[in-house]
Amino acid sequence: MKPLPEQDKLTKPFPMQKKSILFSSKSIVAVVAVIALLIFYFYGGTDSSRSKKSGQINQIKTVQKAEKVKQNELIAYLKQHPQDEFAHFQLGELIKDRAPFQALENFSHVTPMHPRYYEAVDAIAEISLKQNLPKQAKKALLTLIRKFPQQSRYQDLLAKLLLEERDYDRALKHATRSIELGANQAENHMLVANILRQAGRTSEMCGPLKQALFLEPESLVAHLNLAYAALYSGDLQTAEREALWCLKQNPLSNTALRYLAQIDRSRGNISEALAHIEQALVVDPEDFESLLLKADLLIYQRAGQQAYDLLKPLYLEHQTDRRYITALSRAAGLIGNRKEVLQLQRQNQLLIKEDDLKPSTLQSETIEDSQSR
Repeated sequence: MKPLPEQDKLTKPFPMQKKSILFSSKSIVAVVAVIALLIFYFYGGTDSSRSKKSGQINQIKTVQKAEKVKQNELIAYLKQHPQDEFAHFQLGELIKDRAPFQALENFSHVTPMHPRYYEAVDAIAEISLKQNLPKQAKKALLTLIRKFPQQSRYQDLLAKLLLEERDYDRALKHATRSIELGANQAENHMLVANILRQAGRTSEMCGPLKQALFLEPESLVAHLNLAYAALYSGDLQTAEREALWCLKQNPLSNTALRYLAQIDRSRGNISEALAHIEQALVVDPEDFESLLLKADLLIYQRAGQQAYDLLKPLYLEHQTDRRYITALSRAAGLIGNRKEVLQLQRQNQLLIKEDDLKPSTLQSETIEDSQSR
């Protein structure tokens, strides 16, 4: 018989033993216990959270039911006592989120004699702004500014309201005052810059925009506006730097591409300008400003027919835009359409007269307005 290899002669250090029946039973019990705990955790916990959520819903319903009862009681009471400003205030507070117009009516009955009169005025301002009621909002804000001249929030809200009304001088005054009172956030400086832009005071925009960027260096909107301000102030180097920064952050910014095209045009680089404006139109083929700039560049190149074909389809939508009418007139002139040129020139004159008749922001003020200054 062959001798066994050395490794087969080795005895195993731990000889195999028969498994204990008791040990197997314990293992089964442990596994079952773990499964039971997991079932309790996932299903029992879910039931608990559902129960909690259900309790919260029931609590909300209970509160709403109580408010409805109180609301009905106040309405019934006011039918008998319509001059009770305390009841009007309570009802206004109760329903301002559900029935804002009715709440506005209730708050309007609260007089300066009421201890919470200015809370009612604040509510009137808030509701009016949300419901697009500028006249009521302005009156309420002016009242609040007279009472609380150091509150920057009211100054800021009034500035935004006046901006929408194109009352740029007074909007700028209140926006600046808001910053003086401590509202030193980037958005406050952006509001000042926006007012100056709408007022046509482009060269003054750079100051507040730089302050906004000091507070929020990565603000794309602030950088884009600084590019605009620098461009229209003749600082082409700053305009280009800011536009390129914006394009790096957002390669699909057709506004930044359009600014670069305008910079190229100002430098006499017409082919580069056209390349940039074509990129902008790839991003947004219907952008009016880009189409208008492309037409202007084509007219510069004496490509009258191309410019005319680009502009003519836009007539119905933009016939009241003087820049558009002027560009279309120039394109029509290049292709020898004299009759249309004369018609467009007359149309442009009418638009100029209409602009002259529009009210200026330097209009007379009421006594109430003057008191708010």
